Amino acid sequence: MSAPYKVVHYINQFYGGFGAEDTASMEIVIKDEPVGPGKILQSLFGSKAVITKTIICGDNHISENLATVVPEIMDIIRDEKPDIFIAGPGFNAGRYGMGCGALTAAVWNELKIASVTSLFSENPGTDLYKGRCYILQTDNSAKSMKSALEALAPFALRLADGDVIGDGVKEGYHGTGPAVDIDYSTSAGTRGVDMLLKKFAKLPFKTEVVMPNNEIIPLPVLHKPLSEARIALVTDGGLVPKGNPDNMVPTNSKTFNSYTFEGKQAFDPAEYEVSHQGYNNAFVLEDPNRLVPLDSMRILQEEGVIGSLLDSYYTTAGVMTPMDMGKKFGQDMAKSLKEKEVDAVILTST
Repeated sequence: MSAPYKVVHYINQFYGGFGAEDTASMEIVIKDEPVGPGKILQSLFGSKAVITKTIICGDNHISENLATVVPEIMDIIRDEKPDIFIAGPGFNAGRYGMGCGALTAAVWNELKIASVTSLFSENPGTDLYKGRCYILQTDNSAKSMKSALEALAPFALRLADGDVIGDGVKEGYHGTGPAVDIDYSTSAGTRGVDMLLKKFAKLPFKTEVVMPNNEIIPLPVLHKPLSEARIALVTDGGLVPKGNPDNMVPTNSKTFNSYTFEGKQAFDPAEYEVSHQGYNNAFVLEDPNRLVPLDSMRILQEEGVIGSLLDSYYTTAGVMTPMDMGKKFGQDMAKSLKEKEVDAVILTST
């Protein structure tokens, strides 16, 4: 039986048991054993891998000093000579995610060691490093720690085994993952034909051009002529009646609202304002129809280009609103619009 893989695990001060924000500036601490979530990881590895070192660092210390702390931790990993490096999971913790992403990318690209982390889609570490290393998808909350670790452990073992990793949609990681190492001593034509033959023979192969891992949204189809369709107006530009009667927040929205314009041919600027901090809204304050084009839609309605117009519009402020909240807004709006027998929507943004 071959020796188990050596694993180095990186966690922050909280999961290391040192405290929360009061210890977020703590420097590097090394433990020669699994700590915190590493104990669950170790049980998931069984006899296939052993966590020989846990590196613990305060979130403030690493996120505020990436240029110096990452190389310092890299030296520790280099001396340990592990087969696998795992960071986190970091979920949606921003500073923790920055550290997890930076370290995982550096270990993969500089030390050529199998490395992986887990972050939520909107963690800043995901955006920065999803094209430089493997970042498995997690939920927003650490409540899903067990399932996140259950995905991390086998993925890490596959990396160490040298298994072919498929695209992010299939494998459950963000973005494209790390760049593919290409042997340029073989011509592009030969490499292309080799991949084609492997694909034809159903043998494992890895493309040199990894496609981004984007959610596939089916294309909606209008099932009636536009001249018979009922249209609704929706905006994420924050247009609200004067006085903002529902106290809609200008950033990081938690809800959306709907307001009637029944009997109006156009919006009167004296009756509306904007609750949105993400753009210069002077032009909208001057003429709200430039954001929510009621005046133009009334003309199209009178000309018979559209069948009818829903006499209310839906509004929210899109700036800094998390993607999962935006999805919820869309689902709830769609349900409401379907109940009102709307056939199509014009969504205006900033």
